[in-house]
Amino acid sequence: MVFFTITLAIMGDIMKKLCKPSFEKKDHGQGAGIPVLKTIWDLFDLSLLFSQSGIRKHSGTPTWLLAFAYICGLVNHASSANQNAKFSTEAPFLRQLLSGEIISQSAFSRFLSKPFQWLRFSLGRLSRLQENTDSRLTDGDIIALDDTKVEHPHGKKIPFLCWLFDSSDKRHVWCINLVSTLAVLKNGLEYPMLWRFWVKTDQENERQTKLDLAKQMLKEIRQLNNARLWVAMDRWFLCKKFLNWLMENNFDWVTKAKRNTVLFRKIYDPVLGKDQYVKLNAKQLLREVYPRIRAIGRGSVLSIPDIYIKVPYETLTRKGKPITRQRYLPIAAIAATYEEQAAEGNVILPEEECPATFKGVYLLISNRVDAPEEAATAYTKRWKIEVFYRTVKQNLGLTSCYAQSESAHFAHVELLFTAQTLLCYATWQCNKEGAEQALSLCEVVRCFFNASCRIRCSEQLIQVYFDTATERFARLIDKFWPQSLELRLWNWDFYPGTA
Repeated sequence: MVFFTITLAIMGDIMKKLCKPSFEKKDHGQGAGIPVLKTIWDLFDLSLLFSQSGIRKHSGTPTWLLAFAYICGLVNHASSANQNAKFSTEAPFLRQLLSGEIISQSAFSRFLSKPFQWLRFSLGRLSRLQENTDSRLTDGDIIALDDTKVEHPHGKKIPFLCWLFDSSDKRHVWCINLVSTLAVLKNGLEYPMLWRFWVKTDQENERQTKLDLAKQMLKEIRQLNNARLWVAMDRWFLCKKFLNWLMENNFDWVTKAKRNTVLFRKIYDPVLGKDQYVKLNAKQLLREVYPRIRAIGRGSVLSIPDIYIKVPYETLTRKGKPITRQRYLPIAAIAATYEEQAAEGNVILPEEECPATFKGVYLLISNRVDAPEEAATAYTKRWKIEVFYRTVKQNLGLTSCYAQSESAHFAHVELLFTAQTLLCYATWQCNKEGAEQALSLCEVVRCFFNASCRIRCSEQLIQVYFDTATERFARLIDKFWPQSLELRLWNWDFYPGTA
């Protein structure tokens, strides 16, 4: 009986009255770095580019604002139309930018599925980058060329997808075969350039190879920039006609030799009294130089002189008939080792399929006989496009678009490439001019662009409170934080907080 009385007394002490809930408008959420993203967007004048590319909306929300909201959603891992619609209503900066207007899922879906000229917009984006001093391609810069497979879960019902073997997963998948280019500049900036979908077709007049698509993209790049550029590619693109085309258009090329690549060594025959070309394969050549490169050490390169390949060229016979002949082209043959634990630097990284190799030594070939070390360095930068594919698949939702119209995939890929361009430029600016601690793109996205924030609005002022420490991004904030939002005539101010 005593125990029961004590229990009631304790319960009486801890019971508290519960008041009715109060309701107020939410003023906090994700996307603290959206103002900086908008400043870089305006730096390249992408809003005007939508009108110039014919991407217009007759009524409702402007297309550039839909695109910018979609890009903000991609950066914050909202990769579907439904998730983007939800994010645009929850992100405080987007709510202020939209001034109370709500973008529904159907609005995003209609925008993505409408057949706009996205390839034209892509070319305009590249043109804007070439007009900027920081992002313009100059002599010696590198274009990484490669393709990737974007799996689609409903592939059997969609005609523009292909049934292809994915070497990374060792299985066949229904997928989009995306061929693209990535710029790697000497100043450290890198950004995605142009892209194409390779599609199987039975129509002879519509049939294109990935080499044809690569030529189209490089030709468009050449129309915007005349600098002497490197094209770093994997050995799938090692086609002699394609190599000829690159040199005709003032591109330098470097790639890895295949197992069946036929090489020739030029030697002098004293009996005949003239030069002879002796046939040899890549593995045989690597076996010869292996003791020398082993003595140098791992992570090294060794140039092999007097190596040639046969390339075709068009000419006329004595009677004026066109004929294809062969000529010997001197090339830079470079034996290089790789280190499995290294991710960057002056090493050659291994690829998924086995190329021509001998005891961990690979053979690079290039047209720049006069610059073998530069060619080897250019090839190491080719790995950047592999990192780019991994980043956009994991962080920007390249494989998360399940639309069944080709137009929606065109829009999704181009907006994703635009988002990556803005993020790459922001990361480069953050690490520019000898920053104390270099930040990766994933760190900048996670700790700045995706950071939580609180805002407090008055009639003429918006105060921003970051829910994270921002000292590492001071350079980015000082350079790109906008003083005003001209669209809605509001002023911005910045008050960094710490958590």
